[in-house]
Amino acid sequence: MTVIKNIGKVIIVLTFIASLNPYLLIFSVPAFILGAIAIWISNSKLLTKALWTVLPIILWYPAAFLFMFSYSAIGKATAQKLDFIFPTSFEGKAIIIENMPCGQLVKIENGREQLYIPSNGVLLYQGKLKDSYVNHKYFRLQPNGQKAQLPERANYMYFDSEKQKPDSQTIGAWLLGTGNGINAEGNHYSFMDLLVASKDSADKYYEFHYNKKFEALTDSLINHCK
Repeated sequence: MTVIKNIGKVIIVLTFIASLNPYLLIFSVPAFILGAIAIWISNSKLLTKALWTVLPIILWYPAAFLFMFSYSAIGKATAQKLDFIFPTSFEGKAIIIENMPCGQLVKIENGREQLYIPSNGVLLYQGKLKDSYVNHKYFRLQPNGQKAQLPERANYMYFDSEKQKPDSQTIGAWLLGTGNGINAEGNHYSFMDLLVASKDSADKYYEFHYNKKFEALTDSLINHCK
């Protein structure tokens, strides 16, 4: 019975640690139940059985919250730090194509890469865009040469469940995503998509004709570079 009790304890400890990642709950919960069963069929005292069963459940939420907060903080601190700098009054889609031999050189200031987006929105970049936590800042150059930071925007900010929605008319920067593509000439490339717009004006940058024109410009610049 002592062996069974110890096995149950080991299972509970391991499943508790694994369950701190919510994506693993589907596996850790059944394993936790098996561990609890092992504890309850052992010759342990009733109080011991109860504590080993109840305490992990009580402690799970604060422990999981602390784990996710720490993981996010560490991930953001160690992520690639990118500053996207747009021209004055820039609005519309932007794309950054990485590993382009004729592209903008990598420039680092205060530990952050400085990516200057051209007025056409297509930046060919010699650097590499890493897939990890996001540590981005967005700016527009002012006439005096200073940088004015743009607020970050995401669709979830405007969900009905959100109590404090941003102003839908204020220009912000949206990270649309990353991916890989191949153009008509067979050139492969990796990219990051951005949008500078207000919530109210964003729809026009998803229109078919706008996107076809933007894609044609992107393909042309990639072909010229490669």
